[in-house]
Amino acid sequence: METSIAYETKTRSSLKSLIWRLVGVIVLGIVTYFYTHKWIVTTWITLLHHGAFFFIFILHERFWLRVNITGLPRKLLKMLTYETILGNFILGIISLIITGNIQQMTQITITYIVIKHILYIFNEFIWDKLPWGKR
Repeated sequence: METSIAYETKTRSSLKSLIWRLVGVIVLGIVTYFYTHKWIVTTWITLLHHGAFFFIFILHERFWLRVNITGLPRKLLKMLTYETILGNFILGIISLIITGNIQQMTQITITYIVIKHILYIFNEFIWDKLPWGKR
């Protein structure tokens, strides 16, 4: 089903996911270590979260190719569904299981999500300007 939204290749979606994961790994690693001061905890939370989100991001991008909303509302809704809803829920569960500490879970999740919201806007802006992989 084609929409008026530019269609992108699966390779482009996958590359976007890989780059976004690398940015996320760095940010989550820094944030988690800042609150826990434990490399093992930082490693587990970061690997589990980004392992899951590599695939979630691709599915999210493919889903939004079918939604016929444009402009700023589209960008805000994509960010809301991905970073706010999915990000908070999954990172919260993973960090609570690994740390066993509700305060650390809250600190890690809120700090990470706020930073990622800001970075997500820049990420979308950059990819919108790149014609590679668009059909």
